[in-house]
Amino acid sequence: MKWGDNMDNIIDRLRNTRILAGIGIACLFFGTIFKYVEFDFVISTVTLSLWSYWEGKIVVLLALANLLFIFKDVVEKYVPSLFNTNLGKKILEINNPKASLVPTILATILVVYVHSNLHIDAEFATYGLGFYLLWVGVISLVAYAILHKNIEN
Repeated sequence: MKWGDNMDNIIDRLRNTRILAGIGIACLFFGTIFKYVEFDFVISTVTLSLWSYWEGKIVVLLALANLLFIFKDVVEKYVPSLFNTNLGKKILEINNPKASLVPTILATILVVYVHSNLHIDAEFATYGLGFYLLWVGVISLVAYAILHKNIEN
């Protein structure tokens, strides 16, 4: 077996599973909770987490939306009462796995917005684990959207 064949097997496995989506959703969730940036001043240190701001709460909502669209069968199995509402019934009716593209694109835009609007001077600040988890989450969800095949569950 050649290296190229092995790589093709890995890509096929990623296409046929929801591993990347699960990693992306978990990283988005934990990225909002963990430290996003830390400012070190001579007198004190200030740590910021996105959970304290509206951007973090929207990222969590978008992660939950991705969870409902991508892992709909699992959520329905363990929490069937969630789909008894009008909105839940509409989510069940959506059979297109590309529906997760909307929250994925919105999460990507929001993470880029947060990063571009935080004017951080590298002399006083360092990025925390939350910063890196958000980017891993966005990249994983975008890669999932690109690689995903329509599979019958």
